[in-house]
Amino acid sequence: MFVVRFLLALVVLLLSLSGSLSAASETFPNKALRIVVPFSAGGGGDFIARAWADKLSETIKQPVIVENRGGGNTVVGTDVVAKAAPDGYTLLLVGPSFATNPSLIEKLPYKTPEDFTPVGLVITYAMGLAARANLPANNIQELLAYIQQNGPLSVATSGDGSATALAVELFKSATGVKLMAVPYKGAGQAAIDVASGHVDLLFTGMSQIKPHLDSGRVKLLATSGLNRLASAPDVPTIAEQGVNNFEAVVWWGILAPAKTPAAIVAQLNQALATSLNHPEVLKRLSVIDGEVKLSSPQVFEILLKDEIARWARLYKPAGSGKVQ
Repeated sequence: MFVVRFLLALVVLLLSLSGSLSAASETFPNKALRIVVPFSAGGGGDFIARAWADKLSETIKQPVIVENRGGGNTVVGTDVVAKAAPDGYTLLLVGPSFATNPSLIEKLPYKTPEDFTPVGLVITYAMGLAARANLPANNIQELLAYIQQNGPLSVATSGDGSATALAVELFKSATGVKLMAVPYKGAGQAAIDVASGHVDLLFTGMSQIKPHLDSGRVKLLATSGLNRLASAPDVPTIAEQGVNNFEAVVWWGILAPAKTPAAIVAQLNQALATSLNHPEVLKRLSVIDGEVKLSSPQVFEILLKDEIARWARLYKPAGSGKVQ
């Protein structure tokens, strides 16, 4: 009898939970939504999130708050979302650091990717390689010759495992030159320090470089994709300048906490698609020459797993911070 009562109680509980989840998805969203950006304000991730946050707010008819939680090589902000309620109201903007941190950091406070639910890939784009204005090199071959004659130059990154740091490692591997990485919490301050002459070089999105290009405080030596950027059609790619097949691109996507109901994830994906395809948003994002194309959660999940495995093969044991 006790077993029967227990099973009946369990069935009632499961039905209740199912009903609660169903009701939650039917009323979602009914309050402000938060997008956590695990970088400091002014960086590439911050720019991406704020480019479409207002249109997402219009789409879901609720406030959308972009919250910068930099620190710990994106671990601080990522952990906030890992431990948030799986109700769709707390989201995480992620880039390559999400996939590289498992290989770089020995003990993460969350499981990658198990503690997260993919919502969709948002955008991909190539970077520019910028230099301080008074660096005596105006293209890749001149840069390589200068380094060979004068020794390593400093290059700003957005932290170990970030897209900028990965571009630096790929460039070093492809050319054989030595560079001294200077990590920052975000690309905004990194770009300022290159423009001020405190650091020699910087790989980052064109949105961070353009203001300093316009002021003449930095110069663009090359771009990191296989094709030239629409915003800089006269600037050859690194591959065009003799580093064969060189390609380094940035990707950004949205995650929710694990166990977020599938119905809510589907609603979020559709709302993101609507907001990202708004003409004003496409115009804002055109400055970084990105390909705006929201993927399905399933496609983004595959990309994440592939990226995690890719960098696990390339990096030495956790904590080394160096590519093999």
